[in-house]
Amino acid sequence: MFYPLSVFIGLRYTKSKRNNKFISFVSLFSTGGITLGVLALITVLSVMNGFENELKVRILGAIPHAIISNQEQVIDDWQSRLPALQNMPLVNTVEPVVRSEAIIQSNRGLQGVQLEGIIPDLYVSNVIKNNLTLGQMSDLKAGQYNVIIGQSLAQQLGVTKGDKIRIISARGSRFTPLGRIPSQRNFTVMGLFAVGSDVDKQLVLLHAQDAARLIRIGLDQVTGLRLYFNDAFDVEDWLPPVLKEGQTLQDWRQTHGELFSAVKMEKNMIWLLLCLIIAVAAFNILSASVMVVNDKNAEVAILKTLGIKGTTLNLIFIIQGAWSGIIGALVGTGLGLLVSAYINEILSFLGLNLLSSASGGTRLLPVLYEPVQIFAIIFGAMLLSLMATLYPAYQAGKVSPIEALRYE
Repeated sequence: MFYPLSVFIGLRYTKSKRNNKFISFVSLFSTGGITLGVLALITVLSVMNGFENELKVRILGAIPHAIISNQEQVIDDWQSRLPALQNMPLVNTVEPVVRSEAIIQSNRGLQGVQLEGIIPDLYVSNVIKNNLTLGQMSDLKAGQYNVIIGQSLAQQLGVTKGDKIRIISARGSRFTPLGRIPSQRNFTVMGLFAVGSDVDKQLVLLHAQDAARLIRIGLDQVTGLRLYFNDAFDVEDWLPPVLKEGQTLQDWRQTHGELFSAVKMEKNMIWLLLCLIIAVAAFNILSASVMVVNDKNAEVAILKTLGIKGTTLNLIFIIQGAWSGIIGALVGTGLGLLVSAYINEILSFLGLNLLSSASGGTRLLPVLYEPVQIFAIIFGAMLLSLMATLYPAYQAGKVSPIEALRYE
């Protein structure tokens, strides 16, 4: 196969034995550093991507991405607004909801919760539907005062399907001769869900009309309209509708934005710290290339006397030095994908359980690959390796044949 002269000689230098074994050791060490850095970066970021996606599914999949309400928390004409909102770009579905903060009471204690009165036929949260451990959404029928609660909340209150609980809401309270009395009513637990997040301890589902009776609003009224996007992060590009006077719009960034900002900042810091490993390996490539140029002074001088141009000599040592980075980046990528794919099996073999569920069992580390991220890591590692060879290659082009061959 035909190679340009610079490529041919550069590749020969990568395979040739050197007089100084220390140079070979530094070259091997720099290749290993690139490999280790790329491996660690791909493995850790894949796991971090998995955690971020799991948070997105478990938390943002169980709460509305945006909710339209008003200062009085009462919407009368919600049916007429549904078609216009559902036809908005990026919006997947819209559903009515009756929301209120409340206290749930059982024989074992009290717990503050978030009530959500829903219409089962319009309810769209697949996260809750797919994680029902007892009962089904159709059990929420108007006038029967049934509820579906999280499994963690049920364990805390010591209740299960068929048990009675009391829900107390400050909204809808009445003034009596004995003072202000909150609205309260007994409900029957008809279902449990286990999403695997704080939602399991905070969310209580009931029929919208039962919730309306509890907080004393009209049966055909709701407190807000919940919007779900094709992707929760689409809210950043979404153009909100024009609101009527007194109406308000709240999206998930106001309630859970800090959590995802913290996760994003942590990913960026890990990215930066692990990139330093690759940067250190790139400096090792620089050191090794400088020593190779010094070791090959006589050969460079001979090539110059044979008429080889300086740019060709530069390319020879660029190829020779960058080869370590290319091999390290490719091997590190392969190992990183392999390790991250079998990370749970590796941890299990080592006897490490990094995640434990509330029930005492172990959970698997989530892994999610982002092709753009992986290509950026490969390209960045190769680019750093290439930049590390520029100075040694420049020095090779300045070698004087007379000085180099004077004592040969």
